[in-house]
Amino acid sequence: MLSKTMLILASAVTLVNSQFDPLSVPLATREAWCNSQTSACPLLCLQLPGASGSPTTNTCSPSTLDYYCLCNNGVTPNASEYSQTIPYYTCTESNEQCVRKCDGNSVCQNACRVDNPCGAQDPKRVNVTTTATKSATPTATETPVNTLINGATGAAPRMTSVDMGHVYGLCVLVGGFVAGFAALL
Repeated sequence: MLSKTMLILASAVTLVNSQFDPLSVPLATREAWCNSQTSACPLLCLQLPGASGSPTTNTCSPSTLDYYCLCNNGVTPNASEYSQTIPYYTCTESNEQCVRKCDGNSVCQNACRVDNPCGAQDPKRVNVTTTATKSATPTATETPVNTLINGATGAAPRMTSVDMGHVYGLCVLVGGFVAGFAALL
């Protein structure tokens, strides 16, 4: 019976020591963290299927660091898998506080960070791009991409509008230098 009581007591002490105290961080820093969290929420929602970048709820309290991000598809993203979020900031700050308690012991400092990694360790990829390959033998319904109906190719000249923009930009730059030197003379 005594060992069970000691185990429960030890667990409670560990839980208290592992919890993050928001008041250990200056209010200005907590406000910046909340700004980052509320800015990240729409981006996190974009990672979810069927959600837009307009969350239904997006709040954060600098005094308690309580936050809530609810996407318009009814799903709350796992903010601990990303940086620039409250879970990431509290994790890194906990690690920094742990390192400060190590008094220069590099083994202890390393353990603080290695034993408590912050951010995504193995994030789920939801927006995955796949590559399609063309079959080796054309089928009867395929039409070559650059062929018009009459059989002539529809290839365009290689100079694109971006290339023309570079040429005109260079002309404007050179003209500006010439005008500047002329004004100095």
